[in-house]
Amino acid sequence: MTLTIFLHHNKIFDFTPNWFDWLTLLLTIASIVGAYLVSESVYKREQKNKKRENKELENSENELLKNNLEEIKKPITKQIESLKEYIEKQDFRLSFYSVIQVDFLQFISIKDIYKKYDFDNKENTKVINRLFTSLYSLYDFRGSLRSEVRTYIEKYNYHEQIFYKYRSLLYTKYFELCNLRAENIINEKGIKKFSFNEKDKFMAEFTRLRADTFADKEIIDNNGLKDRKLLIERFVQPLIDIAFKYIPEDYNAIEISEISNQVLTAFNDMKHVTKKHMNAIQGHIDSLENVNEKINEFEKIE
Repeated sequence: MTLTIFLHHNKIFDFTPNWFDWLTLLLTIASIVGAYLVSESVYKREQKNKKRENKELENSENELLKNNLEEIKKPITKQIESLKEYIEKQDFRLSFYSVIQVDFLQFISIKDIYKKYDFDNKENTKVINRLFTSLYSLYDFRGSLRSEVRTYIEKYNYHEQIFYKYRSLLYTKYFELCNLRAENIINEKGIKKFSFNEKDKFMAEFTRLRADTFADKEIIDNNGLKDRKLLIERFVQPLIDIAFKYIPEDYNAIEISEISNQVLTAFNDMKHVTKKHMNAIQGHIDSLENVNEKINEFEKIE
């Protein structure tokens, strides 16, 4: 074969390739094809390795999440039990489980969790959404619960201090009025007894009600006050009714009525703040039970 090159219709030179030229051409083509095949092989291997690494990462993220979920379920269950007991007894004793925290979420790739269970699987996606929504609600759980209990105790103690004024109705204020209004004081076997003018109906009724209250062992015994509700029903409210009959003529009746109403209002306020507080505690229970429910739901998906 002869290769002839022309320029402006003038022959420049003739070239006839020999076997070496053909060999060089073939080797060049082979090297290009070989380089392509090698690069393609490397690319496919890298893609395969990357896919395997991504899968391993997804699995490790999933295991990390499941391990942390398993760790948090037990203290959540114990906290629920403690809160239910707290509602039942209402004795201001509540155990706090500080290990209930979700700081581990910041170390977990949520995207890998979704990839692990397939983005296109809508049911799995919904389960994961519900799980993380419930977990994020625990971020401020400890602070919220402690704040709720602390605020309740402060409010309850405030009203309780006013409620304790019932003691003055039974003791200090009563004896103050006795010393002020009694016509005679008799010491009978070491017990002082007061006698009032027969026209002093208010003190007579007050004294009789007080005696009946101390005789009622359902209200008061040797250890002190037993039942606050009965004290209100059988002593404070009747005392308000007695005092009302002698208002406004009797200034002391006005005083007793005012103190009695303060005690009654404080008792009702204590019930109100307690009911509101227990509703809030029930809300915390519902939140924790929801978290455990969503964890159990997540653990079932594949």
